[in-house]
Amino acid sequence: MSSKPIYIIAKLALLLALIVSGVDGASAQVTVSPSSINFGSVAVNVVGLASRVTLTNNTTSPAILQSISFSKPQFQLSVGLADQTVPAGMAVQFAFIFLATQPGTYNGTISFNLKNMSPLVVQAKATAFVTTAVASLSANSVSFGTVAAGTTGTQTVTVTNTGGPDAVTVEAVNIYYQPFSAPRILTPVTLQPGQSYMIPISFSPMIAGSTTGSVTICFDVLPCEGVDLTGSGKKATGLAVTSYPAWPYMTPGFNFRTTLKANGGTQPYTWEILSGTKIAGLKLNTATGLISGTVSKSVAPGVYSTVVQVQDSSSPPLKATQTVSITVGSPTGANCNIVGVNVSGSQTAIVDLMDLATRTYLNYEGGLYPNGSNVDPNPHHSDGVAIAQGIVPLDKNGNPNSGGSIVMLSLGESATEQPFSEFTSETNADPMKNPSLVLINGAQGGATANLLASTSSLYWVQIMDYLLPQSNVTADQVEVAFIDDVNSSSKLFPYDAQDLQGNLESIAQNLLYFFPNIKMAFFSTLNYSGYSTGVDNVEPEPESYESAFAAKWAIEDQINGDPALNYNPANGPVTAPWIGWSFYHWGNGLLPRSDGITWSCQDLGSDGLHPANPWGHIKIAGYLLNWFKNSDLSTPWFVAPGK
Repeated sequence: MSSKPIYIIAKLALLLALIVSGVDGASAQVTVSPSSINFGSVAVNVVGLASRVTLTNNTTSPAILQSISFSKPQFQLSVGLADQTVPAGMAVQFAFIFLATQPGTYNGTISFNLKNMSPLVVQAKATAFVTTAVASLSANSVSFGTVAAGTTGTQTVTVTNTGGPDAVTVEAVNIYYQPFSAPRILTPVTLQPGQSYMIPISFSPMIAGSTTGSVTICFDVLPCEGVDLTGSGKKATGLAVTSYPAWPYMTPGFNFRTTLKANGGTQPYTWEILSGTKIAGLKLNTATGLISGTVSKSVAPGVYSTVVQVQDSSSPPLKATQTVSITVGSPTGANCNIVGVNVSGSQTAIVDLMDLATRTYLNYEGGLYPNGSNVDPNPHHSDGVAIAQGIVPLDKNGNPNSGGSIVMLSLGESATEQPFSEFTSETNADPMKNPSLVLINGAQGGATANLLASTSSLYWVQIMDYLLPQSNVTADQVEVAFIDDVNSSSKLFPYDAQDLQGNLESIAQNLLYFFPNIKMAFFSTLNYSGYSTGVDNVEPEPESYESAFAAKWAIEDQINGDPALNYNPANGPVTAPWIGWSFYHWGNGLLPRSDGITWSCQDLGSDGLHPANPWGHIKIAGYLLNWFKNSDLSTPWFVAPGK
């Protein structure tokens, strides 16, 4: 069954707008800048990035951009609506990428096609080359075995340039899934033929139980490569420091807090900074382990280490130490003092949905699922598992075909688009990824939930006419969606969340409207945005926190049998895919969740809302990748068969 070309409705609406607006053909003041972009030399199968192109309307009438066309398919649109109205006096930005599978020189054009105007043309140039370098990893999976909580196990992955005569440069080692860690590359490491680079990877479990993660190693002229990580923690013997050995980032001149933890021995404990760097402005509460204060402006950005000690109350006392890594970053421009937010009108810190459980926030129960639970109830969960097991590669007409694709599409605004790009890169590098899986980043700046709730939104046109064809897939191959979207609302809770809930439910219905073979949709939620206070008013706290209730309630509607969200043909007409939670990553700033997750100011950008590039992107991407690799709702189609 082919997908319904409903996006034509949006185009008809656009044409009507053209007739009404009537931009004069003499509008030479509508310009694009720069007039040429050069991607430089880019290795084949590696994405090349270019400077953004700005379309500016200096006229007194709206400028109607009808489409963007490319003379060569290697040049592609990455960010920006190709069909839109640009108001008088306004400018919009676009980003383009270059991706070639064959070497050669590529000279082409990117044409902005506007109503009643000759196309505005940007010259595009790139050179694609094949490198003789080969980055060989000593292992594509590493097991740490069983490690006692409060101790650290270390393994090494070695990267060797086994090709030649070309060199290859290791540009980044990306890992963000506690309790795994690896040192960052501050200066890129160039490997000549035969040279190797050793990457130490640590596993520091704080609790008992098995854990998985991954590390992604990225190069200048080769695609990134990934290594899967596994380890199991066991209960500490005796007294042990069980806080993570890397503190959240801190910023000179701003507030900071973290709490040291220990297990075993006899309480109460006594804490001490034993040796190493003491950060000026911070104080240790020797009884509680709380480290807090305002980091002195004199502290220079950099990576420091210190040794903390805990002593118990037994006689003679037991002692345990831990070496801690401390990263101090430069001021970001955000309000880094807001390290946590309280429930309005109280001194009670907001609690994330998972830890809130059966307790309430402003009279509304927590938990990701009904009755304050974080476990999806049956039959909703068991149905989801069965649906996941039925997801198979499809050909371009939507028919099962082992040589086809399983397309997963993201939806949301810029705070989703940015980390999902990193998620795509890390997933494509992961050795466990299903080779049939194709990730499409359909999230775009400005694509708020109230817009995507309408089938006539031009963001659907963007997906159907540009993003899917550029990846050589069709709407009939889309089987999974990832949705992380919000609105900027002036309403108070719960009315803001209820409006968003309605939008999310409409988006779920629209997915089936556009993609007839879609089977599952996974929700997530915004990160902490308290650092945006006084800096950016797009989605301040507690709006980011409250937006998760919208996803929770939408999922509950489906669980409770709302026919408008029915996914089971045995219960009547199917009106939406199966919907559920993926990774829920909101946390209250530096106030740790029960699983240890925090959000430092350095994790976010200058506006205090969007994840910082690269580390905020890597953080979210790591959480999502680990979730999709391990959930029984996704492993049947996300992970390669037999892995």
